[in-house]
Amino acid sequence: MKKKLTLITIALLFAFFSCKGEKTSIKLGILPVIDTLPLIVADSDGLFKEEGIDVDLVVFNSALEKEAALTSGNLDGAFGDLIAALLQIKNGNNIKIATESYHTSEKSRMFALLASPSSGISSIKKTGDAEVAISMGSIIEFFLDRMMIASGMKPSAIKRIEVKAIPVRMQMLMSNSLQMALLPEPLASKAVKEGAKLLADDRNLNTTATVIIFKESFLSENSEAMKKFIRAYNRSVDRINKNPDVYKELMMAKIRFPKDLKDTYKIPSYNSVRLPSEKDVMLVYDWMKSKGMIKAPVEYQNITWSLQK
Repeated sequence: MKKKLTLITIALLFAFFSCKGEKTSIKLGILPVIDTLPLIVADSDGLFKEEGIDVDLVVFNSALEKEAALTSGNLDGAFGDLIAALLQIKNGNNIKIATESYHTSEKSRMFALLASPSSGISSIKKTGDAEVAISMGSIIEFFLDRMMIASGMKPSAIKRIEVKAIPVRMQMLMSNSLQMALLPEPLASKAVKEGAKLLADDRNLNTTATVIIFKESFLSENSEAMKKFIRAYNRSVDRINKNPDVYKELMMAKIRFPKDLKDTYKIPSYNSVRLPSEKDVMLVYDWMKSKGMIKAPVEYQNITWSLQK
């Protein structure tokens, strides 16, 4: 009997020390945008809990607030775009990209260049002296430049004006205070529905738009938690892709979404967990370097993470 108790004690101690340091929860910062729907569905459908992990989705109203929370240590990870991820690295924060969140697709757009209803502009090649409203040095400007290049034009051929707040950009475009603006979905679809002219979008660009990043310290100490996170995320993606309309009510409740688009907007397809390609990451890096936003070199292998490492 004594021998049996000793074996049980050893087993319990082994289990304790083998799990020591592993967290059973993840605090993840997100924005209320369409890219984050797989995370929202995984939380709402209880998939994270079914996999044995608690994921606290902390919703921020602005990217600046989210990045500040990550930098201050209040988050384990965050949703964002590649520019935000590389800026975190530039500022000395040890983070790694764990997965794409959204990759542009021929079937659905994420960003669109639009002309106001009364601008008279009908083509991206016929913008003349008109200015386009964007957020300078952001993923918005990056995609504007990619659209210009894809249309056979130099990015410098179009004039830009800074309008950071997306709702203000939308309002100014539709009131004809601005002749052009680059907007994300679903506001791009709403603007087109209300008379804006579509000049170009990202559907043929085939590149990473947004990612999910984690602190390196969290990843190195919580491989089991990440396995559970990945399983739940992939299950969520599978559910959305098979039955997207089932999640329209949830999307309307949790994401900034115009109510008048509910019946017409098609929820995009999402990818299971996968890293952005080295080509996509370096494309953004080179663009940032050309803008003077980053100088130090980055190595793809050093800023990405997978369970195989």
